[in-house]
Amino acid sequence: MTRRTLAYLTCQAIGWSIWGALNIAMFALQRFPIDLRTISWAVLGALVAFSISHGFRTLVRRWRWAALPLRALVPRVVTGAVVQGALLDLWVFAIAGLTARAGEEQLGPAKLVGFLFNFSVLYLVWSLIYFGVHWLERSRHADRAQLHHLKSQLNPHFLFNALNSVRGLVTEDPPRAQAAITRLAKLLRVALGSTTTDTITLARELEVVEDYLALEAVRLEERLRVALAIDDAARDAPVPALLVQTLVENAIKHGIARRRDGGEVAITARITDNVLVLHVANTSVDDAAPDASTGVGLANARERLALLFGPRATLRLDRSRADRTVAEVRIPLP
Repeated sequence: MTRRTLAYLTCQAIGWSIWGALNIAMFALQRFPIDLRTISWAVLGALVAFSISHGFRTLVRRWRWAALPLRALVPRVVTGAVVQGALLDLWVFAIAGLTARAGEEQLGPAKLVGFLFNFSVLYLVWSLIYFGVHWLERSRHADRAQLHHLKSQLNPHFLFNALNSVRGLVTEDPPRAQAAITRLAKLLRVALGSTTTDTITLARELEVVEDYLALEAVRLEERLRVALAIDDAARDAPVPALLVQTLVENAIKHGIARRRDGGEVAITARITDNVLVLHVANTSVDDAAPDASTGVGLANARERLALLFGPRATLRLDRSRADRTVAEVRIPLP
């Protein structure tokens, strides 16, 4: 038995047991004697209601209703609820007739219609819960698939740029090349490992950034300067894997590397009003040379933020200052 099936059966058992207990409470409010017959009605009723809904689920799975568009699903669900309500209604009248005692009032057509309405609404609510859960699962799976797709875009891009930084050292300075390859191996371990986890702590992400900056320092040497200002409280905050690395890479590629005298990459992080505020700033380009950036890295980062943290998580690029470009990330904390 799968975990999903076990969860379904558990919810079914709990839900219909509560319904049976509510029936006993209703009998008591209507001054019915709470004896063996009344309790048996409630227990059998819950079992029959359980069986009807389970049979309906079997048909729904066989006919793949969960994959239908809403306009096709709604009439089927309403019809299914009425049919299930009618089946339970018939069972109630059958068992009431078979177990009736002398002098007891018989269930008439008015009550038959009333019970049919109540049971149909009951099964309609059951259907809304069932299909609602399926919709949430599909939505979550779609988000996971999209995250996986985004990571599959990110990792080759990241690998290409890292290898580019090491290539020139292999013949010029073998010892430094060995050290750079060690850094690259650590980075690849994180990049490949990020396919199994969506977020890591900011502290762990900064370790990745440190290795990446060390690789870039091989290429840029004294042209690359780094400043860090990370509040202790922010270090345990969750961030998408390789988010800060992407922002730092963007700052170097489209800022520092395009300046003859280089520049500074400054990373700051703090928590304000239960929101992680992260800045990655770089010295801006001081000429009018065109930037060939496609914006893929930033677009990727924005989409991952939205998928993982919702619409309140933002990534904004501020170019209002002539000498400084700032990427600001805001992530709401739980």
